[in-house]
Amino acid sequence: MTPTTFAEAESVLAESLPGYESRPQQQTLALSIENLLANGGQGLFEAGCGTGKSLGAMIPAILSGKRTVVATVTIALMEQYANKDVPFLQEHLGVPFTWALLKGRSNYFCYAKAANVDRDRLPFDLKALEDELEADPEHSGDREHFATPVPKDQFSYVASSSQECPGKRECPFGDICKAELAKSRAADAQVVVTNTAMLMTDLKVRKVTDGFASMLGEYDALIVDEAHELEEAATSALEDTLRPSGIERLVKEARTFAATQSTQIDKAADEVLDALQAAWASLPKVEDDQTMLSLAWMTENGEDFLTLFDSLRELSAALQGVVIRRDSRKAEAKRSMLARRASNYIATIGNALTADEDVLVRWIETEEKKRDSIKVIKTAPVRVGPFLREMIWDVMPAALISATLSVSGKFDYIADRLGLDNPTTINVGTPFDYGTQALLFVPDADMPSPKNRAGWMTYSANATLELVRKSGGGALLLFTSRSALSNAYEMLAPRLRDMGLTPIRQGGEDGSNKEIARLFQEDEHSVLFALKSFFTGVDFAGDTCRLVVIDKLPFPVPTEPVFAARANQIKRQGGNDFGQLTIPAMTLTLVQGYGRLIRTKNDKGVVAILDSRLSGTSWGKKIVRSLPDSPVTTTLDRVESFFEG
Repeated sequence: MTPTTFAEAESVLAESLPGYESRPQQQTLALSIENLLANGGQGLFEAGCGTGKSLGAMIPAILSGKRTVVATVTIALMEQYANKDVPFLQEHLGVPFTWALLKGRSNYFCYAKAANVDRDRLPFDLKALEDELEADPEHSGDREHFATPVPKDQFSYVASSSQECPGKRECPFGDICKAELAKSRAADAQVVVTNTAMLMTDLKVRKVTDGFASMLGEYDALIVDEAHELEEAATSALEDTLRPSGIERLVKEARTFAATQSTQIDKAADEVLDALQAAWASLPKVEDDQTMLSLAWMTENGEDFLTLFDSLRELSAALQGVVIRRDSRKAEAKRSMLARRASNYIATIGNALTADEDVLVRWIETEEKKRDSIKVIKTAPVRVGPFLREMIWDVMPAALISATLSVSGKFDYIADRLGLDNPTTINVGTPFDYGTQALLFVPDADMPSPKNRAGWMTYSANATLELVRKSGGGALLLFTSRSALSNAYEMLAPRLRDMGLTPIRQGGEDGSNKEIARLFQEDEHSVLFALKSFFTGVDFAGDTCRLVVIDKLPFPVPTEPVFAARANQIKRQGGNDFGQLTIPAMTLTLVQGYGRLIRTKNDKGVVAILDSRLSGTSWGKKIVRSLPDSPVTTTLDRVESFFEG
C-alpha cells in the first residue's frame, strides 16, 4: 500500500518495523499539519519532548507532494533530520521522494574569493583544496567535505558571505559556483533540510535583490522546528553592522582594483574616507559598552552620515565605470563583490538615517581591536513580524513547532512577536508523566531573592551544594550570567571534588561545548556548570542528568538595545512591557531549561529554580503554572525522599 495520509503511513511503518509504537501526541500533530498543508495558513504547534515531532511533521509534508523547506535552529537537530529521520523515511515510508541538505554560502568554497586572495598569507594550503575540487567535479565544496581540514574561522578566506555574493548572474564564476551547485541540487529536491539562520538570510537576500538572488529557490511550504527561537533568528539575520574598518577595507580594495584607471576611484575613495572620519568623530560617547542612537539624533547630527551615504554611491558608480577585459573573470568577479559590499553599506546607512524608531533600533557598541576600542554602529528591526508576513505568512502554509510556544496555556505572545494573525494553535501534550517523573523545587518566599545579592549568593551556593549532594551528581547547573557561573564554580568545585564528583565548566579548560557535553554524558557523577546555550538544544537522557539547577529567573537584559526598543514600543503604545514582553520571554527560556531534565519515559529527576520570587510574587506563581505539571516543594527533605524513592 502506498500511503496518502499519516494514518496510512503508520500502518506501513508498523508492517515493516516490528515493535513500532503509535504515539497519540504525534498523531494529533501530524493530522493538524496535514490539514494545514491542504488548506493553507499558519500553525503554532506545541509538542513536548518525546512526541516524535520530526516524523510527525515530515511525513505529512512528504505525502502532500509540496516542495517543503524544513528549518531547525540547532545544528544538532538539523543533523538529526539529515542523518536519521529523512533516510529512515526514504527506506521505510514506501513513498519515493528526493531531499537535500543545504547550508549557508559561507560553508562553501567560493572561486571568486579564492581568485583574489593573497595566497602567501593564507594559514592553510589553498592548492590542496583546489586539487580536491579539480579531481572531483561533483565535490560539494562544503568545508566539512574536504579531506584537507580547514578551521571554520579560516575558511572565510575562500568562502563568500551573503553580504558579498553578487549572485550567479553577476559573478563570472557563477557557472562553477559550489554554493550554486548546492542550490541546484536542492532545487530538484522535494524536501530541503536547512537551519533558520540560512532560511532568514535567504529571505533577506531575496527581499534585497527583489528575488534576483536566492539559495533556497521557490518552495510551497515551510516547517520550522524549535520555532520558539524564530524571532531571534530573524532579528539576527536582519541586523546590520557598520564598522569603519569594513568601509576602509572596501576603499583600499577599490583603489587596488582600479590601480591603472584610478582618477575617478581615487576621488570617490578620498571623499568616502573624509566623510567616514567626520561621521565617526560626531558619534556620542559610548556608555556601558552600548549607547542608543535615536532617529532624532540622526536627524540633528547625521549630516556627516548623509555625506558618507552620497560618497559611497559615487564610489559604487566609479566602480561600474572601470574598464576591464571581457575575458577577465577574476576582475569581473572582484568588481561584482565590491559593488555588492558598497550597496549593502549604502542601504544600511540609508535605513539608519530615515527609518522610524518603531521600525528600526540603532545603537553604538565598542569592539576591541588590538589596543584600541573601535565604535561600530548596529541596526536591527524592532519587530520582525512585518518581514515574516511579507516573505512567508502571506505566501505559503507554515507549521511552527516547538516544545515551548505557549505561556500560561496561551499562544498570544509568540503569535504577536512573529506577526501571525489568527494562526491555528494546538498543544498536543507530552508522552511523559511529569507528576511522577519530576519534582520542582523552589525556595520558600522568606528565602533571600536575587534582589538581595549578598544573601541570595550565599543561599544559592549552599542550596546548590545540598541539591547536588542529594542527587549524587548527574547535575546540570544553569546560570544566567558568566560572572555568576564563575563565582559558583570557584566556590563549589573544590567541595564537589571532595565529594567524589567531577565538576565541568563551560568556557573553561574542559573544551568546547561539544566536548563538555560528551564529558557530562559519559560521567554520571559529574556536575556541569553551563550558560544559556545549554538551556536548549542539548539532550542528556537517562541518569546522566537527574538534577537541573537554574540559579535564578532568566530575565532578558533590560538594557540590551533590541529588547529595550521593543519594551519602549510597547510603553509608547500604552502597554505593560513587563507583562507583555519581559515575563513571556523569560518564561519560554525557563521552560526550555526545565526541558533538559526529562528526555525519555524512564527519566526521573528534580528541577530546582533558586529564585524565591516564584513563591513570593503573584507573577512568580503564574510562571510556576506555566511549567510542566509536576509536584512543587520548598523543602530539601522532599528532594531527598524523591531521589531515595
